[in-house]
Amino acid sequence: MTRPPRPWVIITDYPTWPSPYFHELHTHTPDLAPEFTPHLHTLHNRPGPPGVVNLHRLKRLYRDGAGARTVAAAEAMLISLRTLRAAGWRVVWTVHNLLPIDGAPPGEADRVATHGVLELADAVVTHTHADAHHLASLTLAPITVAGWGGLTPRPTSRPLPAHLAYMVGRMRAATSAVLVLGNLTDYKDLPATTRVFLEQTWRAHLFIAGPECTPGLITDLEHSIIGHEERVHLLAERVEAQDVPTLYAAADVALCSYRTDGPWEFFTRVLHPSSVGTALSFGVPVIAPDLPAIREMTDAHPRLLYPPREGPTTVFAALDEHPFPAPVDRDRQQGTARWRHIGAIYAHLAAELWENE
Repeated sequence: MTRPPRPWVIITDYPTWPSPYFHELHTHTPDLAPEFTPHLHTLHNRPGPPGVVNLHRLKRLYRDGAGARTVAAAEAMLISLRTLRAAGWRVVWTVHNLLPIDGAPPGEADRVATHGVLELADAVVTHTHADAHHLASLTLAPITVAGWGGLTPRPTSRPLPAHLAYMVGRMRAATSAVLVLGNLTDYKDLPATTRVFLEQTWRAHLFIAGPECTPGLITDLEHSIIGHEERVHLLAERVEAQDVPTLYAAADVALCSYRTDGPWEFFTRVLHPSSVGTALSFGVPVIAPDLPAIREMTDAHPRLLYPPREGPTTVFAALDEHPFPAPVDRDRQQGTARWRHIGAIYAHLAAELWENE
């Protein structure tokens, strides 16, 4: 009699809001056939054999009734995971970032959750060898490096919205178009980075597009660019996935800034820079801090990496006189191949988790 397949259940609010990452993972892991559920408690009375509970962003799993991340909620999450393990479930954590990067800065609840999951995990998945190297000092669980992938461009007949079409036109007309695309958050240090950009350049243009995820950040940005609206262009709203390729096609370089001070110091050891991965998937040169994961991902790709503690001053100063050349592989689509590789890694890990059953 053939045994039923073991389920692979990803804990996320997908498909209520299908993030580009989970859309790609779902599409390119047919052998895994991942399921999605927003809560751990849905697994406790699930019929059929236990399988794998795959954690990604932990922060949604240890919140109190008011939405705050608390130690008590973190401990309750860990109890739930231990109960599932006792019932035969395997726990796998795909580590995007070691600690939460949006919302309130990481605190005690986040450290309790992180180290608790690393202690009980049956396997850990990372995107880079750099992340795996550090995590090996924090967990005894076997670590799998799945690699990283960006968006896979998909054809669309929908015309570009007028406000985006205007921005793309400005980008194509600019001497050097520097693009920041993604969530506008405190850890990217955008107001300070914008001020340095304006101090060190006089011809290059900076284009910033994405939703505000840190309250007050847009106001700070607007203050930073007063009098310079002709060179700094701000679009404070989410860009739909199907429009992202057009923006990158018009960009000369992607700016992917990350802070490493205070609560973001852990970026120097573990970081999944999705902005870097997206830029690389579209063949766009990268300006970013010289951090282990970023260095690994951008190897053999046009880049300007700057010392994190010093910031991008020197890099920006060179933009006007030495603009980036377009990479030779800019039109080559590599996203699908990368995601197929990631899917095969996940399928192999699933087989390993059950081979001794």
